Amino acid sequence: MRYLLGDFTSAGGPGLVTAGPGGLGAAAAVADPSWVVVGPAAVYALSRSSTEPGSASAWHLGEDGALEHVGRDRSTGGCSPCHGAVDVSGRWLLVANYGKADGSGATVAVLPVGEGGVLGELADVVELEGSGPHADRQAGPHAHQVVCRGERVFAVDLGSDRVHAFDLGEDGKLVPVAVTPLEPRFGPRHLAFLGDRVVIAGELAGAFAVGAYDERSGRFAFGSPVPLPRNGTASLPAAVVPDPARGLVYLTVRGPDVLAVVDPAAGALLRSVPVGAAWPRDAVLAEDGSVLVACQHGGEVMRVDPSGRRPPVAEWTVPGVSCVAALES
Repeated sequence: MRYLLGDFTSAGGPGLVTAGPGGLGAAAAVADPSWVVVGPAAVYALSRSSTEPGSASAWHLGEDGALEHVGRDRSTGGCSPCHGAVDVSGRWLLVANYGKADGSGATVAVLPVGEGGVLGELADVVELEGSGPHADRQAGPHAHQVVCRGERVFAVDLGSDRVHAFDLGEDGKLVPVAVTPLEPRFGPRHLAFLGDRVVIAGELAGAFAVGAYDERSGRFAFGSPVPLPRNGTASLPAAVVPDPARGLVYLTVRGPDVLAVVDPAAGALLRSVPVGAAWPRDAVLAEDGSVLVACQHGGEVMRVDPSGRRPPVAEWTVPGVSCVAALES
């Protein structure tokens, strides 16, 4: 199995790079490709800027792991793109732009995906509004994730403590459907579906919540937040990774640097497993049931046994690594 890694070149990262059993492939020269997206016809790198609109680039992947740039780089329609996803049709790339500290430039954008995965000009940009009680992190909206589920798109807004639901039209336009508020200062970052349950990570609350989703209304109903381990430091959950085979969900938690194992059916934290490196920012479920965790400050992708029975192992060394996505085997 091969993987696509994103990183911060400003922290010494190599750029866009593939990884597999034989190590790392040749890196493509992309500045700060902090989030990567795997589509049916191409892979995409989102490069962030805190002062200017971010950019999205498309790449073809060779059998040897080499990356070939295709088409033109496109604006993401906002500042600091931090997450993206290709919709189920494969025709649209959705981007969450975190925005500036005051919330300006916080948007959800749609880019068309053409033949061969080439990106076109922006089809739609939705500017988010709102704020929250956290003085430093919630002065304005901050889109942190986009999730595609059928023709519906969800945008998780850390800045206003809300989850927005949109319908994605045939023309690439986003039509607002509903907004789900969360507890003030929860600071939602990422969510994931597992069966009929939804788990959402609250970065500012250092907690997670489990709930249900109503397809008709487009709204969520979440239970009370469940605190995550702190181990004497701030607990900052990031990625939310479902494991359908085990009926579990895993959260990477920066600060204590652990993988939190959650049982959504019970709404409970089962255990916390050390990941073995600093600042676990993203993760993906591997074929063998282990979890590959991108540890940004440690500069390592760690293979973690979610049962905790085996110690974590460094799989690849990548300074500033921020994202890991599975490629087709």
